[in-house]
Amino acid sequence: MRIMIVGAGSLGLLYAAKLAALCEHITVIARTREQAEELTARGIALIGADKEKRNGNNASITFNYYIEEAEFTGSLKQSYDYLFLMVKQPSITEKLVAYVKAQMNESTYLVSFQNGIGHEEMLKSAISPNRLLMAITTEGARREGLTAVAHTGAGTTFLGPLNQEEGLGQLSHILLVELLQKAGFQAEMSNNMDVRIWSKLIINAVINPLTAIMRVQNGELLHSTWSLSLMESLYREALVLAEARAVRLPDTLWNTILDVCAATAKNHSSMLQDILHARTTEIDRINGSLLEMAKSLNLKLPTHQTVYQIVKALE
Repeated sequence: MRIMIVGAGSLGLLYAAKLAALCEHITVIARTREQAEELTARGIALIGADKEKRNGNNASITFNYYIEEAEFTGSLKQSYDYLFLMVKQPSITEKLVAYVKAQMNESTYLVSFQNGIGHEEMLKSAISPNRLLMAITTEGARREGLTAVAHTGAGTTFLGPLNQEEGLGQLSHILLVELLQKAGFQAEMSNNMDVRIWSKLIINAVINPLTAIMRVQNGELLHSTWSLSLMESLYREALVLAEARAVRLPDTLWNTILDVCAATAKNHSSMLQDILHARTTEIDRINGSLLEMAKSLNLKLPTHQTVYQIVKALE
């Protein structure tokens, strides 16, 4: 298996570190030359429950960086079976999509790992739906500096086509699922990714803004009746919106939200990390996308509106 991972953030480094020993080749694309050079010199340090493991001497993994101004023409230096798009959703620009497309050939599949919704339309307009897989993961990870990543909580990764009618059968990608499982991830193929994408969107919309506002780890939300009440308000408002859009969500979604908080108790959400590092968050693509859909249906989501405004003020 040959894989390119676009994005050297927490999830990108986590997947690269765990997959490196099992793949013929992995290329990791960082945002900056500085990070790519540090990774080339030192490799990835995976910080687990026991101790740090660094795979700097693994010859199957190489590092490069994304040049936004470059023209992407000519033949590929490598051919890839899968390309994992693991940048945050706001980073998916037309130029980045052009870069990704230039790294693919007729046998490459793109696997899109993003929170929120909206980016899939841009990807589908540039890449054939038959070459596109969506991925949802609840793995917890935190990047430590440029080259280290802490695995802060085990989760599940679901992969599948955006719509069942787009024709990607579960058997087509069983080798990828088995590869992820051998690397230590709990992975499954899914034929209802639209529901899973909505579920993940709501999980993030409930957990992430509250951790960013309160500046706490995920698990801390479970220790206060006040934060639990806020979580439930966000959840119930999102349910009203989903019902209005005829999205059938699992009856167990509230319990799943609580389970994710518990499983990633020591994790700092990506939104909290962005606030702590004075970066733009994904609030526009998460709670903001729910508010946009609600507005089009003349619905009010007052709790989502409040946390959205607070996070924007913190930005």
